[in-house]
Amino acid sequence: MTQMIKAVRSRYSYEETIERIKEKTKELGWNVIGEHDLTEKVGVKLTIIEVCNKDFAKKALEKPENRWISAFMPCHFAVVENPDGVYVYGMNMGLFAKMVPPELAEVLSGVSKVDEEILSSIL
Repeated sequence: MTQMIKAVRSRYSYEETIERIKEKTKELGWNVIGEHDLTEKVGVKLTIIEVCNKDFAKKALEKPENRWISAFMPCHFAVVENPDGVYVYGMNMGLFAKMVPPELAEVLSGVSKVDEEILSSIL
């Protein structure tokens, strides 16, 4: 199961990591549609950033038989402060693309490339 999740150690502070992810998301033409600071609720410094792109979402949801994919939307990045640094966790969309019908695989492969670009902003 750990292969389904990508973990990237940020070279920036917790706050700067969040800002860089949001900035890169917008730069790539995607939208930050949610930001949830869960620190108080879970007792660990944790923020979930939700990102989406209307064109990718629309294409993924075109066929009614593929709308189950909506359970995985929007894309999430979890920014967590660990004892050894700040980490960002996200779903491995490239691997997930290998498990879905071809028309969804095409969309998820594109999402995977965007995710990689977003994560490169904190390396």
